[in-house]
Amino acid sequence: MINLEIRKNKWLLCASIIMMIYSILEVVDSIVIFLIVLNVIPNLSFVLKFYDPTIQLLLETQPLILAPIFWGFTLMRVFSTIGLFRNLLWGFWIGSISLILTMIFSVLFLPFGAFEFLTCCIILILLLIGYFSITPIINTKVGELDKGENSI
Repeated sequence: MINLEIRKNKWLLCASIIMMIYSILEVVDSIVIFLIVLNVIPNLSFVLKFYDPTIQLLLETQPLILAPIFWGFTLMRVFSTIGLFRNLLWGFWIGSISLILTMIFSVLFLPFGAFEFLTCCIILILLLIGYFSITPIINTKVGELDKGENSI
């Protein structure tokens, strides 16, 4: 299931595994939203206090309003995980975009969004290090001398 090149790149392997765990948690969270709407489990969002009162009110009264957004991020994470495990570039980009968007929107869900923000930062850093790990900052050929344009 996991591409051999991804197994060799420990940074991308670690990012892919964490993204997979994150995807599974998002899928469970999406199922919980349905169960809350169907009154199978109680809506405990009134226990949680969010920084933004509008988000607090939406989660308490209409949890299904934010569900399409959550499902969109869930699908992005699942597809990203599949792409990352198969060593496909679109998996990297979908994952990067979903992580950056999550970091932006997690501010609305403070203080609980701080954990999500931190998790996304860690995964994004691992993805970037894994992707750019062998790319030099300045690409010069071995044995080629600097002609003086960029010398200090």
